Parts: sequence; C-alpha cells; structure tokens
Amino acid sequence: MLKAVFFVYLFALCFVVAVVQCDTVQECEDKLPASLKSRLCEIRQYKIIEGPDMDKHIDCVMKAVGFVYSDGRGDYHKLYDPLNAIEEDRRHDVNLETCIGESVRVPASQRAHVFYKCLLKTTSGRTFKKVFDLKELVKAGKVPKHARYTAEVAQMMKDIDAKLC
Repeated sequence: MLKAVFFVYLFALCFVVAVVQCDTVQECEDKLPASLKSRLCEIRQYKIIEGPDMDKHIDCVMKAVGFVYSDGRGDYHKLYDPLNAIEEDRRHDVNLETCIGESVRVPASQRAHVFYKCLLKTTSGRTFKKVFDLKELVKAGKVPKHARYTAEVAQMMKDIDAKLC
C-alpha cells in the first residue's frame, strides 16, 4: 500500500513538473538550449532559425505571451484584436486562419514554431512583431496590461535588446 501511495505521489510530482511553463519571454530565454545561446540576438530580431531546439524555444515564448494553446495551435482570438489595434487590416484575419491551418498539420512539438514562422512571412508580420513586443513587456510587468504600442514601447524593446546583444 505504501509503495502504491509513493508511486502515485511520484507520478503526480513528475506530471506537475512536466506541465510547468514559463510566464515570461525572459524565463524562456534563461532556459535557452546551448545550441541557441550564441544566436539570442538573431532570435530577438525575429530571424527564422530552424531545428528542434528552436521549436522548443518558440513553443515556450509563444505560450508565455499567450498566443498559442497548450498543444501549440495558434489562438486566433488572442491575436486578431491586438493586430488590428496596431494596424487595421482585413488581411490579419486571413493570415491568422492560414497560419493556424498550417500549424495544425505538423506534430504538436512544432506547431507554435510553424505558426510563428508563418505569421512572420505574411503581410501581418511587421504588426505581429509589434504585438509580440508589447505583450512581452506587459508579461514582464514593464508596461500596464492595456498599454498600446507607441514609440516609447519600441524604444523600451530597443533598450532591452541593446543590453542583451
């Protein structure tokens, strides 16, 4: 009986550890695999880098900012309004739908990265970067939750990148 209780406890503990995710982009960057550490500046500049380590990193950051579901699928509703708040464009709808469609066709471990790469390549790519930057600052507690993207936000991101790069 004691062994069974211990086994259940150990299993539950392992499950909790497995589902713990990062709350900020900074926490994901702190866990960046060794193979990507020298490329952090490229990553922060939204350069597309391929590979399983990058799949894991983008999965982490996209979950940290809340743009994907737990299985890596893009969350249309978390991006549509923020994209249009920065730049009103009917194409955001089509771009989100297209990228969500592309991401569900790959294994869960690659979905967030496929969604991210797809968005960057669309006409919404420039606006997506701004939405991502703003959300990164909100999650880090550097700007209020309902802040808008402004020149001040852009400068804050440049300052953060300058310190890291």
